[in-house]
This record gives sequence, C-alpha cells and structure tokens, in this order.
Amino acid sequence: MWQFNLTVNSVFAFSGTQNAQANLSGLGWRIIVPGAPDGVTNVHVVLSNAAANGRRVNAFIDGAGRIVSAMLA
Repeated sequence: MWQFNLTVNSVFAFSGTQNAQANLSGLGWRIIVPGAPDGVTNVHVVLSNAAANGRRVNAFIDGAGRIVSAMLA
C-alpha cells in the first residue's frame, strides 16, 4: 500500500549485507525488502537523500510492513 508525504527521520545500513532500514514518520523503523542488492541500494539512496535534505517521500509498504520502493514527493 502506498504511503504518501512521509518524513524520513533516519536511515541505517549494514555493510556487506542487504540489511537497510529507514525510520519513517508515523510508521517507525521499516526494513527495505531484500532481494536484489541494487534495488536495496537504490531505495536506500532515495531515503538517505530525503533524510539529508529535508525532503518527503512516497513509499510502497508491503503486507509485512517492509519498504518495497520509494520516491521523492
């Protein structure tokens, strides 16, 4: 389900794995869906950019509460 106009409070990534997470306003900490390393990196870059520059994001959250994709709002 798409969630719109979210603030990214902080991000986290662990080197060498597909473990990346973001703290989104109203949703708390959510993991970025692992699978394709480039996909995890790309979503993490968008979320990091939003956190660093005070931008908001629209994010697709799957049924398990994980971030599938994100775009700057």
